[in-house]
Amino acid sequence: MRDSLEEIIEGQAPSALGKVAAVDIAGTISYSLVVGSLLDYASGLGFAGIVASRSIATVFNTITGGPYGWWREKVHSWTKTREESPRVRKTLIDLLAFNTFQAPFYSLIVGLSSYLTEGKADTEKMVHAASYISGISPFIGPTMGWYLDRLRKVFGIASAAKGAYKQHVRDDIYPT
Repeated sequence: MRDSLEEIIEGQAPSALGKVAAVDIAGTISYSLVVGSLLDYASGLGFAGIVASRSIATVFNTITGGPYGWWREKVHSWTKTREESPRVRKTLIDLLAFNTFQAPFYSLIVGLSSYLTEGKADTEKMVHAASYISGISPFIGPTMGWYLDRLRKVFGIASAAKGAYKQHVRDDIYPT
């Protein structure tokens, strides 16, 4: 039995965890490319603007895709939502996970972008961004959750309700 995080890292767990994170990252990026492009277009961006927006989003999704997958699992665990839970419940849990992770993060990105382009973090734009993403989240959150779980299934990884990250880490390292 392994007793430390270092011993776990030296064992098989990192490759399994790496696979889960890689699939979550790829899923977040691919979902964002399609849905984000449509939203960018609907917002009035031209081709160059969409390319720029999706390029920036890809960088951030590469960083946050794995943590978002982990966060979805934690929200499922905290709310005791299981694979056999009703579809409505799982939809609401994905909505909760999206709004507590992606909406604040999106607001932060807008603040950083306004700081870099305008010299100050525009709090009005940040609030507007959080309101906007939260307003459309009933469409985005659940469909993104569904998509991420389907992609996990394709690669033989447990859904968020089953807890793929938890399956590869001891309970004292990944408390519920």
